[in-house]
Amino acid sequence: MINLGKRHIIEIDVGKALGAVAVVLIHVSAYAMQNIKTFNSTYKVALILNQLSRFSVPIFVLLSGVGLGLSYKKNMGYLKFLKKRLGKLIPAYIFWGLIYLIIVNKNYNYALWPELFIKGDKIFYHLYFMPMIIKLYLIFPILYIGMKKKWGLTLAFLISMGITTTGHYFNTPNLALDFFSKRNILFWLFYFVLGVYLSGNINYYISKIKKHKKIVRSILLLCIIMIIWESFYGLKIGKTLDYCTTFIRPSIIIYSIAFMAFIFSLSCNRKTLLKVSKKVTNNSYIVYLSHPFILNYYMKGFKALHLNIGSIYFIISALIMCTVIPIALGEVYKLIKKILIL
Repeated sequence: MINLGKRHIIEIDVGKALGAVAVVLIHVSAYAMQNIKTFNSTYKVALILNQLSRFSVPIFVLLSGVGLGLSYKKNMGYLKFLKKRLGKLIPAYIFWGLIYLIIVNKNYNYALWPELFIKGDKIFYHLYFMPMIIKLYLIFPILYIGMKKKWGLTLAFLISMGITTTGHYFNTPNLALDFFSKRNILFWLFYFVLGVYLSGNINYYISKIKKHKKIVRSILLLCIIMIIWESFYGLKIGKTLDYCTTFIRPSIIIYSIAFMAFIFSLSCNRKTLLKVSKKVTNNSYIVYLSHPFILNYYMKGFKALHLNIGSIYFIISALIMCTVIPIALGEVYKLIKKILIL
C-alpha cells in the first residue's frame, strides 16, 4: 500500500479525508446543539458526534508534519521552501478571508484587516488554523533537526501538554486570555513535531501498528469513553459548551494520537474507498476554508423554510452539503485551470 518511490502513503489520504469531514461535522453539530434543549436525545447525539470529530485538526497538523518531513530537502534554501509551501496557501487564505470579511461579515473597515488576517479567527471562527499552520511552516526548516530527535519530540510534548493543561484547567475564565486562543502554535506544536518525527521511518511505524490492531482499537475505545464522559460531566456541573467541547484539552491530545494510530492500523485496500479518500484529500483545504461559508447560508435557508436546525436531519444534510459542494468547487476550479493552461 506504500509507494516508496513516490513516498505516497495511502493512510495519509484516509487521515486527511476523515479529518476534512470531521471538521465539518464539528461545526454542524455545534450549531445544532445551540438550537436544542440541553441533554435531550438529539443534543446527546450531536455532542457525541462533536467529540468523536475532535481528532480532525490535530490530524491535519500531524499529517502536515509528516508531509513536510517526507518531502523536505536540507539543501533547499529557506526562501525557496517558503515559496513552495506558502505560495498557494497564503493566496487561498487571503481569498477566503476577503470572502468572509466582505460578503458574510460586511466589514469594510480596511484599516483593521491586516490585524484580522494575522489572527485569523477574528475574521471567522475557523480561520485560526491558517496563521497557525503558516507559523509552523515558518519554523519548520529552522527546527527541523530537533524535530527529528526524541528529545525534540519529548520537549514538544511537554510544551503542548503543559500549555493545554494550564489553558483548560487553570485559565480563568474559560480560555478568555488571548494567549490561550486556538491560534497559539504551542497548542499544536506536539502534533506537528510528532508528524515530522514519524516521517523519519513512517513505513516502519505503520507496519508495527498494523501488527497490534486490537491493542490500538482498545486504547481508542477507552479514549472515546473518556472524552465523551468528560464533556457530559463538564456540562452537568455548569461549564460552558465551548469549554467542554474544545480541542484545547489534554484528553484530546491522547484521543487524537490514538485515532491516528487507528488510521495507520487500517487495511486500506478497497479501491472505491481509496478513490473517494483521494478526492476528499485533494480538496481538503477548500473544504476547510469554504464550508462555514456554505453552512452559514444553508442555515439561513433552513430557517427561512421554518425547518429545525436542532435536528438529526439538519446535521446529516448540512454535513453532506458542506462537504460535497466544496469538493465540487475544487474539481471545477482544477478543470478550468487545466483548460486555461492548455
